[in-house]
Amino acid sequence: MNTLINDIGEKHYQTKQIYLSIIIPLYNEEESVEKLLAALSEATRQFEFDYEIILVDDGSTDATWHIIETLKAAYPQIRAIKLRRNFGQTSAMVAGFENAAGEIIVTLDGDLQNDPADIPKLLSKMREGYDIVSGWRKDRKDHWSRVWPSKVANSLISMSTGVHLHDYGCSLKAYRSECIKSLKGYGDMHRFFPALASMTGARVTEVPVNHYPRLHGQSKYGFDRILKVFSDIFSMNLIIRFSSMPLIGFCLCAIPFLVLTIFFGILTVSAWLFDWTEGKLVFFLISGVISGMAVMQLVLLGTVGELIVGTSDLSHTNMPALLKKEIKVVHHNTQVISANARSSR
Repeated sequence: MNTLINDIGEKHYQTKQIYLSIIIPLYNEEESVEKLLAALSEATRQFEFDYEIILVDDGSTDATWHIIETLKAAYPQIRAIKLRRNFGQTSAMVAGFENAAGEIIVTLDGDLQNDPADIPKLLSKMREGYDIVSGWRKDRKDHWSRVWPSKVANSLISMSTGVHLHDYGCSLKAYRSECIKSLKGYGDMHRFFPALASMTGARVTEVPVNHYPRLHGQSKYGFDRILKVFSDIFSMNLIIRFSSMPLIGFCLCAIPFLVLTIFFGILTVSAWLFDWTEGKLVFFLISGVISGMAVMQLVLLGTVGELIVGTSDLSHTNMPALLKKEIKVVHHNTQVISANARSSR
């Protein structure tokens, strides 16, 4: 488990009841960190409960970590994690989830496009009995080349998963810890957390939130991410619908090949009975055999999947965590912060 850095004293922290954990992944956000923390401080001033801010430096190559160290004394609620390299936003969020102590967990981006002032709005909605409240960037300030593909992806995700949200890509979300900590995200799956959590019966809703143009740095998302989102939609549907019954999923995938096998079988028999042009019989026969082999392969894979599910303790809320063992804190920086913490006390 990753080590967290804090200056409030380990013994005191363990006995302190934290209601809210705010998790912020950061990657090369040196120009935004100080402004973000100032905005968070203003937004949380009204809170009558204890909270923590977990900053996850996702392998930044700029001065982001140094700034976190500098600001630690001014913001005692800060806890910090530094990953050895850039693992991506999903892994950064999962690292924060694993170390969050709060009953409620809120995530937001570190580029100042999300508004910390919207956090009370999310918490208020959760008091109505919801388990996950997702932000909806109703008036989004990004370029159209990002907005329109995102709208298409959101529609596809909503239709295919049955969880209808306008904006899956908004990082500003609130979760009950028991709903999100059971999910083991990997790849770029953070946008699918509401859909995955719905498999456990979590109640999901959304509220409109503010969105601002990016003022500093560059977006970490390019056109290649669009293709990745569409491949993730396919894989998420398989996980959501067939993780506990893989044979059915593979059999459904085999249906098109079964149709092709029958089609080529009919053509093969016709070519043999009616003595069609030379070569057609062999072509149809080989095509039918290949399609039939695809059907057999998929059915066998489904059978193997059933054996794996039946002989393990896997559930559809426990997904594989890839490369999680490589996520570590830089211990040298940990010692520096700890020393600074002692000197400040």
